[in-house]
Amino acid sequence: MGTKVRWWRWRRSPLRRRSDAVEAWVVLVTSVVMAVGMPLAGALCSVRVGSVLFQQRQEWHRTSAVLTEDAGDPGPGTYARTWAVVRWTASDGSVRTAGVRVGAGSGAGTRTVIWTDGRGRLVSAPLTPGQAVALSAFAGMLSASGVALLLLAGRQAVRMGLDRHRAGRWEREWALTGPRWSGSRPDKAPGSGQEGPTVPPP
Repeated sequence: MGTKVRWWRWRRSPLRRRSDAVEAWVVLVTSVVMAVGMPLAGALCSVRVGSVLFQQRQEWHRTSAVLTEDAGDPGPGTYARTWAVVRWTASDGSVRTAGVRVGAGSGAGTRTVIWTDGRGRLVSAPLTPGQAVALSAFAGMLSASGVALLLLAGRQAVRMGLDRHRAGRWEREWALTGPRWSGSRPDKAPGSGQEGPTVPPP
């Protein structure tokens, strides 16, 4: 009995409306797309992020830089690193400068290590292999969750639209059928001065 009730939209019945069949197909299609699309989107996103991070580890490299000024004192109770301007030579031979965090109290001319990309531009240190794997997996999970939420939201929107359509149709049909059941006519509203239906004596 429970199986028949659960799959009633797929059974031929004079009570099944066209909107019921549409809703059944919407549920089926979104479920199939979700089952296939979620793992696929998660895998593609994870591979893409992993590829970008791997490329960064290949292209980014350590570069020696020199402080062009004395690093200031960050003050008591703060982390013993502060901002200072450093200078380095890029792979194309150009000299570049930028502000980076260095050890507090470092004097001008002190060497420090920075990270640069293939064009000699300053970048942050690349993620470790373990961090890259974790970030790739997290990105894949977010992508799969986004696909699921999008499909569920779309399915819910369609079902709400079908519910409004069914409710409107029910009201229109009841406006025609209801008076027959109550014994009155739709053009004889209460208070219009016309007599209502005759009630037979007991």
